[in-house]
Amino acid sequence: MGRRRPRASSSSGGISAAVWAAGLPAARLAALVAALALLGAGACTRTFKGEVVQPNPLTQPTETLRDSEEVKIVTGDMELNVPRPPEKSQRVAVLRHNRYPLNNVASFTLVSRDRLRFHVQLEHKWQEWADLNTWEVYMVDDEGRRYLPEAIEHARTKHLVSMWDREQRSVQRNMYGDIVRINEDGYKSRQTLGSLSVFRGTADFVFYRRDLFTPDMRRLTLVVRRPGQAFEFRWNFDDRQVAAQD
Repeated sequence: MGRRRPRASSSSGGISAAVWAAGLPAARLAALVAALALLGAGACTRTFKGEVVQPNPLTQPTETLRDSEEVKIVTGDMELNVPRPPEKSQRVAVLRHNRYPLNNVASFTLVSRDRLRFHVQLEHKWQEWADLNTWEVYMVDDEGRRYLPEAIEHARTKHLVSMWDREQRSVQRNMYGDIVRINEDGYKSRQTLGSLSVFRGTADFVFYRRDLFTPDMRRLTLVVRRPGQAFEFRWNFDDRQVAAQD
């Protein structure tokens, strides 16, 4: 009997990686595996972006605050839901849920032209992900230059717990199946308290360099990232905003 040839994997739509790489030298195979790993890591990272438009804090230093506008990025998680409150005209309502908002916020303080302090807040259902010590942080100016923070200060993580009471009541329906009345019998089916748990991490990131911030800077971006997820907080500086306020 003849020797059977290896078959291609149908899930990849072509020759499987094992068969295709079988004839490669060891050095080229190692380089290929490393390149594919980096490509896969980048492709799996989900980036959330937010931006604001404000004047450059150095264009009119006597009239403009040194604290920037907040950039807020609201995310959610399919496992984090809270009951939707009833309308004002309703005392009770059919149970429906809203997605719990995770507020990720960043702002900066212009300490001097050489020093910037970014205030960052992240919220997540996992404590490790809310801990800003576990994230990579860097700043990008309007010319694409990257800067790493010289220090991280006041890093802390809080555990936030929300609880609510709930009742299960029977209802009366009409011939079409519509609810026409909710019975006052919640005492017959006692329910445990509902709860939701999230973690909020906060920290200050300090950047220092000679003439780090200039009056002609048009854009500033703070990137907070880790494998699988990234946030980009951007400030666009438009001096026309100052004229509009005058």
